[in-house]
Amino acid sequence: MKFLCLIGDGMADFPLSERGGRTPLQLASTPAMDALASEGLCGLYWPIPEDLPPGSDIGNLSLFGYDPHETFTGRAPLEAANQGIALGPGDVAFRCNLVTLQDGVMKSFTSDHISSEEAAELIRSLDGACPRACAFYPGVSYRHLAVIPGSEVKPDALVETACTPPHDISDQTYEPHLPTGPAGAYLRDLMEWSRPILAAHPVNAARIAAGQLPATSIWMWGQGRAPRMATYRDRFGVTGAVISAVDLVKGIGVCAGLDVIKVPGATGYIDTNYEGKVEAALRALETVDFVYVHVEAPDECAHEGIIDKKIQAIEDFDRRVVAPCLTAARSHADWRVLVAPDHVTALGSRTHAGGPVPFALWGCGVASNGVSQYDEASAAAGGLVVNPGHLLVPGMLGPGRLDAHTFRNP
Repeated sequence: MKFLCLIGDGMADFPLSERGGRTPLQLASTPAMDALASEGLCGLYWPIPEDLPPGSDIGNLSLFGYDPHETFTGRAPLEAANQGIALGPGDVAFRCNLVTLQDGVMKSFTSDHISSEEAAELIRSLDGACPRACAFYPGVSYRHLAVIPGSEVKPDALVETACTPPHDISDQTYEPHLPTGPAGAYLRDLMEWSRPILAAHPVNAARIAAGQLPATSIWMWGQGRAPRMATYRDRFGVTGAVISAVDLVKGIGVCAGLDVIKVPGATGYIDTNYEGKVEAALRALETVDFVYVHVEAPDECAHEGIIDKKIQAIEDFDRRVVAPCLTAARSHADWRVLVAPDHVTALGSRTHAGGPVPFALWGCGVASNGVSQYDEASAAAGGLVVNPGHLLVPGMLGPGRLDAHTFRNP
């Protein structure tokens, strides 16, 4: 049997009063996801346990089938795993965004979606100039890493310091959200140290000349130590691969013992290489059992707070990812396909939120529960709710017939 998970990051949302109380999923044209819902199981899933913060790290761990309470040590260590950065016992990895701070405000947590090539130059300049024992590693677009050894700052102090994700404070005054706690002063000093170096860099001069926002500072958050996770082969007896533009999701795949497939032109934004991801996924299923395809675009557009752009990202995901995958799956009697977001990304607040998200599971041995469309309200009307935990993908990988009873929590 073959298993294909298609994840539209942050697709779920709350009803929009300015659009007649409908959500972006209800407003979007999604015939492929509607077909999965009507022909298979459709319900609500709680990817974020109520006692954990909503984010792609927790949500994707849950969707991969891991209990975040047991496996989550921080976002940055998962990204480090994908980059091949080995964390020692005393090392603490941090997510290090390149951000635009202007007039005391978080103007852009993406530095205007800076390119990976530009960002790599900036990060390398910081790594070469840093007077501390902190090391910087370039990633994708605005997403980078910093690793601080225990010889520099006590690991427990770093882990216990409160750090705010920059995407939570778009267009807000940033000073109240600077790191606080045992190592807060160290991190604040590091962020302040980066500003004159970035301001003097030719990359930023060129961006300003081109009418783009410069990267004015680093922003430290998402810290943690190296995680420990059982592999998919050990847990489920399956082989697999992961396809994503972002280091976080690829890092979960690395820790799960899955192959990481790199797709040229995968940007983590609305201009990503959708067709390349589909081609890579279908080709991978010729040799492995399970493929996890992650598309970041709906989440990024929701963070921007632009309704029509999020709708476009959802429609692109449906037309350019879900539809061709469903067409391929229809010619294989032993395939199962799952579609789901990893969390709510609310247009109203421009950040992540807890709560249930709709999922649809289709294919071999899957019995329909009578839901006709893929959206939050339709999924709720179906009456199937999978509570916080890690039942969804393990249930998908189980043998035999799958119906609503299979996924009901005791």
